[in-house]
Amino acid sequence: MSDNTTAKNPRPAFRGMMPILPTAITAAGELDEASQRRLVQYCLKCGAAAIGHFGFASEFYKIPDGDRRRLIEIIVDEVAGRAPVFIGVTAPAVRIAVNYAKEAADLGADLIMAASPYVVVPSPDEMAAYYRTLSEAVPIPIIIQDTAVSDHILTAEMLWRLYREVENVYYIKAEGKSFLAKTAAFLALSGSAAPVIGGAGGRHMIHMLRAGVTAFMTGTEALDLHAAVVRAYLAGDEPTAARIYFEQVLPYLAFYLEHPAELLKWMLHDRGVIDCPKVIAPAGAAPISELERREFEWVLDRIGWRKRWPDIP
Repeated sequence: MSDNTTAKNPRPAFRGMMPILPTAITAAGELDEASQRRLVQYCLKCGAAAIGHFGFASEFYKIPDGDRRRLIEIIVDEVAGRAPVFIGVTAPAVRIAVNYAKEAADLGADLIMAASPYVVVPSPDEMAAYYRTLSEAVPIPIIIQDTAVSDHILTAEMLWRLYREVENVYYIKAEGKSFLAKTAAFLALSGSAAPVIGGAGGRHMIHMLRAGVTAFMTGTEALDLHAAVVRAYLAGDEPTAARIYFEQVLPYLAFYLEHPAELLKWMLHDRGVIDCPKVIAPAGAAPISELERREFEWVLDRIGWRKRWPDIP
């Protein structure tokens, strides 16, 4: 462990899946409250250790503030204390993020998750000031989300500094470039005292588990499969965890990670969890080709994914 110790009383690590919900919409682009509530029920049924919203999988950057408030109300109400709720507050500017953080805390969120401002990326000193400002604004724990935008600033050493110096920073979500190596370096610096949460859609999940990670934030498209990997590994059954990961999770990720926004909602719609598979406009990317979709569906059939709601998991 590093000589730079901290007096912070660490929070216990989460164990299991911490899914980030997509934002369910109607064909007309309005919020679909019934589908959003089913998403929460689906996550709870899959044994979620916590439930979150306003991550990249939620299309947070496309959601107007009025809808944002209503979504938090829906999620907190539907979870009803059965799992912690974490709310993303990532925004282009510090003051916007602070406003989002205060709103989340006022509406009953248990934690907030904050990636770096993403239009103008802060310098190291500005990054430290950003997280200190969030910590001073709300009394609930903060999850730092490392992304491809910020990973050159949020090195393992910088993350350890923020964990030590910022009162309410208690968790790190690893998703930026070389996140597997960065996770190992951060855990070594902290002596594994600071919990790391995996992400990146489930890529390298088994390897993150082997490195000491015990919780994962991914999309919800195959939460039952992801949860089965984590549950088996944490129960001491690495062979079963590896088999599920390599035989059921990794095959579909080969297509999914190339079209995550489209396929996340399509898969949930196909399972009967949400009513409409539309991405919030603008989609910004060409849809998956018919050939790729046919092969993707073939993979889903081969891995035994096609359980439908409410028979999931």
